[in-house]
Amino acid sequence: MRTSRPSPLLRLFLASLLFLGLGALTAVHAQATNEDAPGDEPVAEEQGAGFFAVGTQFTDLAPLNDRLGGAGYPTFASEMVSLGGGGYGVVANRLMLGGEGHGLLTADGSFQGRNVSVGGGYGLFNLGYLFRPASGLRVYPLLGLGGGGLQLDIENAGTADDFDDVLDNPNRSASVGQASFLVSLGGGLEYQFGTPGEGRTARLGLRAGYMVSALRSDWQLGDSALAGGPDASMQGPFLRLTIGGISDSDDE
Repeated sequence: MRTSRPSPLLRLFLASLLFLGLGALTAVHAQATNEDAPGDEPVAEEQGAGFFAVGTQFTDLAPLNDRLGGAGYPTFASEMVSLGGGGYGVVANRLMLGGEGHGLLTADGSFQGRNVSVGGGYGLFNLGYLFRPASGLRVYPLLGLGGGGLQLDIENAGTADDFDDVLDNPNRSASVGQASFLVSLGGGLEYQFGTPGEGRTARLGLRAGYMVSALRSDWQLGDSALAGGPDASMQGPFLRLTIGGISDSDDE
């Protein structure tokens, strides 16, 4: 009996959850550490932070688009919408440790009744160093290490009136994916609006940098590696807005 194994993209998704879990645990531990040990200066703000993020991730889809276009399929813009989130903790009032994960989306296309789409996602463990040039303002360089992948889905729309119709003509679809090791080089800034515990607060930020894609796998269909796949990757610059620390405390 054949035993199915998780696809590379599923394994990457699980790895991304692990990165996010490590980041969340690190944030909690760092927060507890900072509450017990005073830093080198008083800071009227939360040491750890969680955030949601939305922005743009540029990718290198040109090799994939060349193959798709040559076969008559639609091509896709290299700029993808990035949606995700993460968290970090601050150790010794300076060192940032955390994790983040993001999904990448772009507009779908169609070809001969088939729906065609490209997407991706990744998870990172982050290391940064925190500067506070002004009250409520954080600035930091950031290094991220993790994994991610691109996925091409080709789906038949198909029609069926009952279950036996599906068995007689399953309208086969295909999903092929490629995984890679990622290095993120960048930085960010955040500003805290309000004082934690004293009314409404929010932390808005901006992160930018460049994603380096290395050690890429072959494209795979299920458990099978596909030879001669395009050399597309998630490498490219990114820019995203972050928001976190939202609360509505009232001491009264």
